[in-house]
Amino acid sequence: MQLTITLPDILPDEMSKVIKKVKALFTQEGIAVEIKPETLSDDSWDNLTIDEIAVDTGRVDFAENHDQYLYGIAKR
Repeated sequence: MQLTITLPDILPDEMSKVIKKVKALFTQEGIAVEIKPETLSDDSWDNLTIDEIAVDTGRVDFAENHDQYLYGIAKR
Protein backbone atom coordinates (compact mmCIF):
# COMPACT_ATOMS: atom_id res chain seq x y z
CA MET A 1 0.00 0.00 0.00
CA GLN A 2 1.25 3.47 -0.90
CA LEU A 3 -0.06 6.66 0.69
CA THR A 4 0.68 9.89 -1.15
CA ILE A 5 0.00 13.21 0.51
CA THR A 6 0.20 16.41 -1.52
CA LEU A 7 0.45 19.56 0.58
CA PRO A 8 0.93 23.23 -0.19
CA ASP A 9 4.48 24.37 0.38
CA ILE A 10 3.41 27.32 2.53
CA LEU A 11 2.51 25.35 5.67
CA PRO A 12 3.74 26.68 9.01
CA ASP A 13 6.59 24.85 10.75
CA GLU A 14 4.26 23.43 13.42
CA MET A 15 2.19 21.73 10.73
CA SER A 16 5.30 20.25 9.12
CA LYS A 17 6.23 18.66 12.46
CA VAL A 18 2.78 17.08 12.74
CA ILE A 19 3.01 15.73 9.19
CA LYS A 20 6.40 14.16 9.95
CA LYS A 21 4.88 12.42 12.99
CA VAL A 22 2.00 11.10 10.88
CA LYS A 23 4.48 9.83 8.30
CA ALA A 24 6.44 8.05 11.04
CA LEU A 25 3.27 6.38 12.36
CA PHE A 26 2.34 5.05 8.91
CA THR A 27 5.89 3.88 8.33
CA GLN A 28 5.82 1.96 11.63
CA GLU A 29 2.70 0.17 10.37
CA GLY A 30 4.49 -0.79 7.15
CA ILE A 31 2.69 1.68 4.91
CA ALA A 32 4.88 3.57 2.48
CA VAL A 33 4.25 7.30 2.64
CA GLU A 34 5.26 9.91 0.11
CA ILE A 35 4.75 13.57 0.95
CA LYS A 36 4.91 15.83 -2.07
CA PRO A 37 5.02 19.60 -1.73
CA GLU A 38 2.82 21.48 -4.14
CA THR A 39 3.70 25.00 -5.14
CA LEU A 40 0.70 27.25 -5.25
CA SER A 41 1.31 29.13 -8.46
CA ASP A 42 -1.74 31.34 -8.38
CA ASP A 43 -4.61 32.23 -6.15
CA SER A 44 -8.08 31.58 -7.52
CA TRP A 45 -9.33 34.79 -5.91
CA ASP A 46 -6.81 36.76 -8.00
CA ASN A 47 -8.28 35.25 -11.16
CA LEU A 48 -11.90 35.95 -10.22
CA THR A 49 -13.75 38.06 -12.77
CA ILE A 50 -16.93 39.55 -11.35
CA ASP A 51 -18.41 40.09 -14.83
CA GLU A 52 -18.28 36.35 -15.50
CA ILE A 53 -20.13 35.35 -12.31
CA ALA A 54 -22.49 38.32 -11.94
CA VAL A 55 -26.22 37.65 -12.07
CA ASP A 56 -28.48 40.18 -13.75
CA THR A 57 -31.31 40.87 -11.30
CA GLY A 58 -33.00 43.44 -13.50
CA ARG A 59 -32.84 45.97 -10.68
CA VAL A 60 -30.83 49.08 -11.48
CA ASP A 61 -30.93 50.38 -7.88
CA PHE A 62 -29.93 47.12 -6.17
CA ALA A 63 -26.78 48.48 -4.51
CA GLU A 64 -28.59 51.56 -3.23
CA ASN A 65 -31.69 49.72 -1.96
CA HIS A 66 -30.30 46.28 -1.14
CA ASP A 67 -31.92 46.35 2.33
CA GLN A 68 -35.34 46.64 0.69
CA TYR A 69 -34.72 43.71 -1.64
CA LEU A 70 -33.09 41.50 1.01
CA TYR A 71 -35.04 42.37 4.17
CA GLY A 72 -38.16 44.24 3.04
CA ILE A 73 -37.07 47.56 4.57
CA ALA A 74 -38.53 50.64 2.86
CA LYS A 75 -36.57 52.10 -0.08
CA ARG A 76 -34.54 55.23 0.54
